Amino acid sequence: MKIQAQCQINAPKDEVFKAFSDLSNLEHNVQAITKVEILTSAEEIGVGTKFKETRVMFGKEASEVMEITGFSPSDHIREEAHSNGMHYISDWRFSEDNGQTKVTIDFSGQANSFFAKVTSALFFFMAGSMKKAFEKDMNDLKVKLEMNS
Repeated sequence: MKIQAQCQINAPKDEVFKAFSDLSNLEHNVQAITKVEILTSAEEIGVGTKFKETRVMFGKEASEVMEITGFSPSDHIREEAHSNGMHYISDWRFSEDNGQTKVTIDFSGQANSFFAKVTSALFFFMAGSMKKAFEKDMNDLKVKLEMNS
């Protein structure tokens, strides 16, 4: 399963990256996120940072523990999670052109257990809703960033 979503934001890339990687403020800036708990003690967000994100998804609150496994300031964030036999990867990429920042997420899920392989067929039907959820999250941050520019 692979999903891609994009958003164009009228703000410099460094500001956009900072907002998307500011885990401690995501619950205030993204409507669907109700809580973010940073689980590691590092002073700065980067590779190895683990966090628990709680959000409303498909009308229900759900939590996932994620780890940042790739972090290139202003350019890329990779988050990975293992849950219910699935391995999820979210690759966030940031590129700037004339003061506008394009944000792209490539999300994928790989079934690693028999149960996950059987139920992964359901994800095909949820892909459109998941893409809309990513677009809504990005739009929430877009509105915040463009109000402050």
